[in-house]
Amino acid sequence: MSFVPGIAVPIGGIEKELGRLWEESGDDKTRASLINLAVYNEKEGSLQTNSAIVQGIAGEHAMRAILIEADPEAEGSSADSWINMHCYPRGSKGGAVCSEQISFRLGGLAARSLQSVVFSHLDSDLPLALWWQADFRTPVDGKLWRWVDRLLFDSRHWKDPAAQFAIVSEIAALPEARTVLCDLNWARGLPVRQALAGLFDSPSALPEIRRIRSLEITHAPGFRTTALLLAGWLADRLGWKLEKSGNSFLDPSGAPVALVLRESPGASIARLHVVSEGASFEVRRDPDSEQYVTSASGKAIPSSGRMVRAPREETREILLAELARGGRHPLYAKAIISLRDLW
Repeated sequence: MSFVPGIAVPIGGIEKELGRLWEESGDDKTRASLINLAVYNEKEGSLQTNSAIVQGIAGEHAMRAILIEADPEAEGSSADSWINMHCYPRGSKGGAVCSEQISFRLGGLAARSLQSVVFSHLDSDLPLALWWQADFRTPVDGKLWRWVDRLLFDSRHWKDPAAQFAIVSEIAALPEARTVLCDLNWARGLPVRQALAGLFDSPSALPEIRRIRSLEITHAPGFRTTALLLAGWLADRLGWKLEKSGNSFLDPSGAPVALVLRESPGASIARLHVVSEGASFEVRRDPDSEQYVTSASGKAIPSSGRMVRAPREETREILLAELARGGRHPLYAKAIISLRDLW
């Protein structure tokens, strides 16, 4: 039996049918929405996957969810739509708080006219977060992106990161756009960046950050871009310039800094090893561990180490964090530029 994402309704009657659905749901249910979350995917079956994701997060972040499963290459034009609600108990007050979900399956011309078919169903003037789960295409459509407040994507899945980074950078630079780039892959590396930064908190360790001579990152299969974003962040913060070989940087003094990436099963970033002229710094996460182990040792600094809780890396957790935060990611674009020739 094929998956049905809700009650089938005509596209022209979505708002009317949503109103009827609320009337029939009873007085104990309260509609809630803090944001519009649109999710775009071009794979068959994505409506089922994304409906489950929305159901899993709507209880913690009320929204109007707009799910799109598109086939832009289909002949002609086709459009089907469904409505649904996700309701959760309202604690001691009784009743339930509900988020709305509108689902679309679009083909051909309808899929290529995304903004007119879908974004007419945004919930009033609430912010729009668009989670783009497909490859970006050129030319960039300014009419689409001027609606988007936060553009979510995951660079980990890109087969051609250089081309994709170029397109999202073009989107962010559009004069009419207000779009903030939110790479889930960048968010995935946040706890490692924090753990590494913590190793240089002591006065004795801080001078070594300017004397780093090698950077080694061990990452899981499929997480090379996660590791590169981490290297790009460090290169930008410390003023390193990538050499043409791509195997090393030059620091501001002209001294070389070796870059080594290793692939091994385990956590997305299993180990980060930084060696300076006078010390060694390590952030390590063992398989199935919920902790990062950090350590520092050397002739110039006292040996130290600690355990740092590693946030969960599931897409659900990262997505909730991105939806809850505001503002931009000012270091993200700089990290990309620092490794432009490696993507």
